[in-house]
Order: sequence, then structure tokens, then C-alpha cells
Amino acid sequence: MQSSSMTVLRMSKQVQLSQLRSMATIKEKVGEVLEKAGKAFTDTGKVGKKFNPDHPDGTAGKEADKQGKAADKQGGALKKDGAVGKEFTKEGAVGGTAQKAAEKTEGLGKKMQGEEKTKK
Repeated sequence: MQSSSMTVLRMSKQVQLSQLRSMATIKEKVGEVLEKAGKAFTDTGKVGKKFNPDHPDGTAGKEADKQGKAADKQGGALKKDGAVGKEFTKEGAVGGTAQKAAEKTEGLGKKMQGEEKTKK
């Protein structure tokens, strides 16, 4: 009788260990996804670079800058260093907020992965 209860205890511990490993794997995968998502929205990431007029792929940013340059002749508020346009750079209020959120998300993803990698 004692050996069967010991067997049950061992099996229970094995199940717990298996569940912990699965949770660690899930956490690492979530970390990878967060890192990639955050990176995509930085000023050089897949999404963020589209809004960066200084990036070769910055189509939305270039169009906004082009519109701003046209408006420059009439006052220049929309130009990238104009009163409105500067708020959309990575240092500006709007662009800076997006940049910080992206960097924070990317950092959280790296942290989640790092915690798991050091435990293994």
C-alpha cells in the first residue's frame, strides 16, 4: 500500500514539473511575440518605419513631409519640424509616445524571455 501511494506522489510531482515546463515555454513564447510586436512599432520597425520620413521605406512619413513642405510655403505647420509636424517625430508628443510604448513592449518581451533562459 505504501509503494502505491509513493508511486502516486512521484507521478503527481512529474505532472507538476511538466506543467511548470509548459508554463515556462508559454511565457517565453509570449515574450518573443511581445518583443517582435514592440520592435515592429519602433521608428525603424516594420510598421514604424513607414511613418519615418528619414527612413527609405517611410512612405507615410514622406507623404506627410511632402504635404508639410507644400504647406511650408504657406506657414509650414505640417512640415516635420513645424508646429504640428514635429509632434509626430519620435521626439514629439505623438511619435514619442508611440516610440516609448514600442520600446517598452519590446523590452518586456526580452525580459520575459531572459527570465526563462536564465532558469533553464
